[in-house]
Order: sequence, then C-alpha cells, then structure tokens
Amino acid sequence: MSARRAEGATKRAEGASKIALYPVLPVSMPRASSRPLGDRPFMVNNAVRDGAVGDTAKGTVSPHLTRLLVRASIATGLDRSRLAGMPGLAVLDEEGIRIPTATVLRLWELISSLAWEVDGSQGVMQLWRPGGLGVWDYLFSVSGTLGDALHASSRRFTAIADPADRLLVTRDGDGVTVTYQGPYRDHPQYPLIAELVPHMLLIVASSGAGRRLAPVRVRLPHRPSAAPKRLGELYNTRYVEGEADHPSITFAEADTDAPLPRADPALAAILDEHARLSTAAARPVLGWLDRFHAILESAVADGPPGLDHVARRLALSPRTLQRRLREEGTSWREELEKLRQRRVDRLLRETSLSVESIAARVGFTDSRSLRRAIHRWYGHGPAVIRASGPT
Repeated sequence: MSARRAEGATKRAEGASKIALYPVLPVSMPRASSRPLGDRPFMVNNAVRDGAVGDTAKGTVSPHLTRLLVRASIATGLDRSRLAGMPGLAVLDEEGIRIPTATVLRLWELISSLAWEVDGSQGVMQLWRPGGLGVWDYLFSVSGTLGDALHASSRRFTAIADPADRLLVTRDGDGVTVTYQGPYRDHPQYPLIAELVPHMLLIVASSGAGRRLAPVRVRLPHRPSAAPKRLGELYNTRYVEGEADHPSITFAEADTDAPLPRADPALAAILDEHARLSTAAARPVLGWLDRFHAILESAVADGPPGLDHVARRLALSPRTLQRRLREEGTSWREELEKLRQRRVDRLLRETSLSVESIAARVGFTDSRSLRRAIHRWYGHGPAVIRASGPT
C-alpha cells in the first residue's frame, strides 16, 4: 500500500471518529528526526516482508501505549528523572519506531511504587483519545460490527504490543469474550497489566460503538483488592471475577453483532493492511547492550572480535566498554564466550564443517580447546549436538 493511500485512509478514519466519544488526536505519519545522527538511539532499519512482522517486532512494542503510561505515571507523581536513560523514551514522540518491551516492563515497576491501584488504569485511559493507540484504534471506528473490530484488533495486536502478547476472541452462550495472554505471568506487576487490558478494550470498543458498553463480565487472574464499587465503575459491570487463568472481558452478543455507526468495510480492509505493514516497517530502538550485541555479532565477519575494535565502533575507550559491561552484570569475557557458543552451536547443527575448521573459524587455538569448551557448555561432545540437527 502506498504512503499516499495509507495517509488518505488515516485521514478518512480521523474524519469517521469526529463524532466519537472524545475529541480526535490525529495519527502522525512517520517523520524524520531532526537530531544529529550521533545523538540518536541505535535503530535497526527493517524492510517490509510478508509474514515477517513477528521477526522484526520481537521483543518490542509500539510507543503508543507507553506514551499513555508515561503521562499517567507523571501525573500520579513519578519523578521524571527516574525515566532518564530508559531505552526508547528519548524518542517516544516519534512515529515509525518500536521500543524494547523491557523498557515498558521497567516502567510498570516504577508505576507500582506509586499510589496506583484501580485508579491507575482509569487514569491511563482518561488520557486516551481516538488515534492515541495508532492505526489499531481506528479498526474499532470503521469495522462493520464490534465483533469484526474485536477480531481485527486481535489479528493486529502487535501494532501496539509485543508479538508474544495475544488477544483471543471466542464466542459462547454468554457472548463474545476477548482474552489477553502474555508472557508476564511471573512478573511482579502482572496484576496491573492484567487490570489495564480489559479496561482499555472496554474504552476503545465503547468509542467505536458510540456509547459506553456494559460488559457481561470481566475476569482477572488475581483476587481484586479494590472495593466492588470501584471495580464496577472501572469496568461498567457488577460482574468482576478473580482467580481466572487469564484476564478477559465478555461483551453481549447484542453489542458485538450490531452495526457500528461509522462502519466502512472498505476503509477497514485498508487500515487492517496498513497496521500490518507499518508494524513490519517500524524501526526497533535498541538499548545500549542490544547495540553492543549487534556490533559484536557484525565484528565476527572480520575475524575473532577484539575488545579495542568493538570499543572503537561504539565510540568508547576499552576501559569504558568494560565498565559499561560490568554495570550490565556481564563482562567482555562472558559476552565473547556466549558469542562463541552461539556460533559453534549453529555451525555444528547447520554445516558439515569439521571440528578443526569450526575451531579455526570461531577463534579457538585448536580442536582440543573447542572440544573442552563444548563439554563445559553442554556436558557432552560435539557429535551429540551435530546429530540433533537444526533447532
């Protein structure tokens, strides 16, 4: 889809949203940064490839929801200085990027130190306006029915979330249920994340429907600590249950099957494709350690990477590089060992090179040194790895 067509689709969606529940914040198209190249965070330039969205977006999220979290946390009392140095936040106002998922999880950790509770999710979505979550928002404005919108939002959830996050849409006798599944169940702040997702879906779905919806029920994976009245206000239903496997929200069939007031199936199809393409084309903003790993991997092409060479490519002195690695809980020696292990594993599984050739290619003095390293890593010799085939 051409940029002109995508821009036209976005403008039409904005026009369709002018009678939504909230005033419109237009979605900006990606723009060039005015910063000098040396001042910008490290980014990876991705070409758009069919079926490659999960590959390019892995370990990242869009900046849209993060913007709302940052604004809400500052409004709640978070000191801005605590956000300094978090990868991606320096360019959070830019479009066409994706920031590390680890940054968002760190932000949730900071949020948990505030007086958040149930008012936190409500505070986040009070800052939301149509378009605040990018093109994903507009799928709710122009789909034929709310049911269509829920399926589209599930299919394109990576437009705002990590590819590891999923929305599952199911229909049963009670209505249409949207269940959130993410890899953060063991994260201390998972209850906050689980609380926000159903509320976010309710607010965006209500905007698309042109009225506030009353869910059949909401389920949370933890026992709600808030008073029933506060939960009822948050989710607009008395039926909020705890101890579920995953957070979910169920909408009545009468709501999901009714035509949406601003339905435009042709525009919905264009925006659905735009969501896929824009996600695949977005540039991940990497943290410092991610940048180090990328340079270390690329340095292998010139032979076994040396500390001085890698430090020079990072515009650091060797001593500063070693200090930065210590601050990350690792060391040059550990990182070089991990790199060698990854390369040896791949060469054993995917090539027919001899152990002697692999030793020379990866930087071991001889095959005996490589065999000792493999025994240290895996507890057995190279033949077992080679026999197991590609991973």
